[in-house]
Amino acid sequence: MATRRLPRPALLIVVLALALAVTSAVRPQVAHADPQQSINQVQARIDALNQQAEAAAERYNAAQIKLAAISKNLVQVKARLTSAQQKVNQAQAVLGAYAAATYQAGGIDPAIQLLLAKGPAAFLEQASALNQIARQQGQTVVSLTAARLQLAQSQRVVAQQLAAQKAAQAQLKAQKNQVLAKIAEAQRLLNSLQAQQRAALLATQARARAAALAARASYSSYVRVSRSSVRASAPTVSASGRPAAALRYAFAHLGDPYVWGAAGPHAFDCSGLTMMAWRAAGVSLPHNAAMQYYGMRHVPISQLQPGDLVFYLGLNHVGIYIGGGRIIDAPHPGSSVEIVGLYSMPIVGAGRP
Repeated sequence: MATRRLPRPALLIVVLALALAVTSAVRPQVAHADPQQSINQVQARIDALNQQAEAAAERYNAAQIKLAAISKNLVQVKARLTSAQQKVNQAQAVLGAYAAATYQAGGIDPAIQLLLAKGPAAFLEQASALNQIARQQGQTVVSLTAARLQLAQSQRVVAQQLAAQKAAQAQLKAQKNQVLAKIAEAQRLLNSLQAQQRAALLATQARARAAALAARASYSSYVRVSRSSVRASAPTVSASGRPAAALRYAFAHLGDPYVWGAAGPHAFDCSGLTMMAWRAAGVSLPHNAAMQYYGMRHVPISQLQPGDLVFYLGLNHVGIYIGGGRIIDAPHPGSSVEIVGLYSMPIVGAGRP
């Protein structure tokens, strides 16, 4: 029996119907999440990435400090190496001259010299001079041996310091790449938002910076400044002397942008801000939160005073306490120096420079 064929238009309709049915069967159902919930989730992920970027930035600061110390030590070691080489060269020159003079004299035996001398007195005089020269050459040999040992030791130390410098440079590069990678990932997340959502996040950041700048412009609402003291808005807490100077510096830079690795004059990371604030008070601190923590006297949170430093997030973040349960800090990439609550992040400890 012959197979009955469908007319071409009918066949096209059947094919389209089948394709539509298959597409409907395999097409995933798109979930329409609450836009506000979606933006909150993205904000949480961006915050986490920013914290990771800041932690990497602090490791970068530590690697930079380590590299600077190694480089400084390398200069000193190379200077010792140069000095040791000069001592070796000098001793070799003296011995070389003595050897040449002896060779030219033919290495005459003392008995022959006695025969050639004009008399016993002349020989004794010559013998005394020769003994003196021999003693001096013996000392030169000892000096040359010591200089060679010092030279070899200096060469080993230089080689070790060069290797350490190379390793520190690699570590510095790795930490820098981590910072940039986290910042780029956070930016990609921000870019993935719809225009309205992205505008909302940027508006939140803008409001935070505006509030910081307002506090900076009229921070008499937060502190009252005199020539010798600063009093926080909490009436029972005050600071004077060096803490007052550190606080004045911190308040004067509210609203400045966070830039990783920066320590002023118009941008900061967290440890860069605390370092410069206390430098304004005449106290030297390293540009790294963990190093700052381990280099100062620790104080209980219950005994905090304005100017004390508070450390957070596994010693990867630091802020300066201003009293009244608040700190000034440079939070993370994309933010500005601002005033936040003391317990806005998990606290590790506190210290007093």
